[in-house]
Amino acid sequence: MKIIKKLSTIFFVLCLLIGIYANAADIYFSPIYSDTRFPPSDKLHASCNHSATISIESKWEDINTINLVLKYDPQKIKILNVLPQDKSKTTNYSIEYDKIIFNKISSQNFDNSNVSLFNLYFKSTESTTQHTFEFIEWSYVTTKYWRVIPLKKSFTIQFEKVPECEPDIVAPKIEMIKPINKTNWVELDSSFVFEIQDDWKWIDKNTLKLSINNLSYSPNDKEVSWSWNQFIVYPRMRLPINKNIPISISIADKQKYWWANTQTQTFEVKTATWVVLENYIDPLKIRELSQWYKNFRWTQRECWFISNIYIKESWINLILSKSILQKLGCPIPTEWQTIQNIDNPTDTIVIEKIEKKSYISVFAVIWWFLFVVTFLLKLHYRHWFSKHKKIVEQFKKLHLD
Repeated sequence: MKIIKKLSTIFFVLCLLIGIYANAADIYFSPIYSDTRFPPSDKLHASCNHSATISIESKWEDINTINLVLKYDPQKIKILNVLPQDKSKTTNYSIEYDKIIFNKISSQNFDNSNVSLFNLYFKSTESTTQHTFEFIEWSYVTTKYWRVIPLKKSFTIQFEKVPECEPDIVAPKIEMIKPINKTNWVELDSSFVFEIQDDWKWIDKNTLKLSINNLSYSPNDKEVSWSWNQFIVYPRMRLPINKNIPISISIADKQKYWWANTQTQTFEVKTATWVVLENYIDPLKIRELSQWYKNFRWTQRECWFISNIYIKESWINLILSKSILQKLGCPIPTEWQTIQNIDNPTDTIVIEKIEKKSYISVFAVIWWFLFVVTFLLKLHYRHWFSKHKKIVEQFKKLHLD
């Protein structure tokens, strides 16, 4: 009986030790799932790039060496890269046809801690629905007392086909670049230019929704034209005078998967109290515009040019220059003036008065000198002529007598 009890005790201890060794270390395969906004979030996406973290946990004693052999099906899975956490010379790995071999000499204490060994980057074929990654029998760890603990284990991963592997998560940006100064007045015959920026998959032009002064525009309207990342809009109806114009625009990403990011912007501009006639415009067009608006103006550069002519003209042509300025809707200089700030043709003309200066003309002095001399000579001539005339009359009388 005593021998039987001893054998039973030894058998129990051996079973206990075997159980302890069996659970002394464990291996983990943790895939990183896609963004939860793009379902399915509990499955990997077929034919897309994915990653998984391979980690190990020890519950008994320090680990001396780690040897892993991860088997996969090359007909379903393509290995992209293996990135060890420890890049020292004590870590080695190789990618073979259907397996990954990883070994590491460790001096780290793994006691009751989950330690990452390497990151695995892979992708599946489009038709793959599931795949099993298996750590086969050559996977084990050795402890500091050279005990061998097997790590044979398998992990089954589910895949599902999705429309896109890299969904667009960046919303587009909208900016109105014309008119530049939104707080200043805009021309009544102005166009509007918007710039679209997107850092990912660009935008879907068909999702454009635009409203200018409560009139809607679609991407295929003749008033809308695209130029790379900008589009120009010419209002369908002429803008009213001196009124706040509301503008609303929205556009979405070129996204097929789940939903698209939509960006909406609103602006408000104020129209001018006159029409600015840009560049050359014929007289018939001026008459046509004058039937629509009471006031219209030419560009600042044109007004600047005519005003300078007005300033430099003689008093004889001032009336003609003034008439031209009035017809063009340009400010009329009242004295010697200079026109500044002409860099922007649509800016309001700023006229600053300068002091009137007197200049002594040499030709004017000569003219006045000759005039005075001539006048004095004329007076002298008339005086001597009348005196000579009296002498002649007296001589005639004396001769008769």
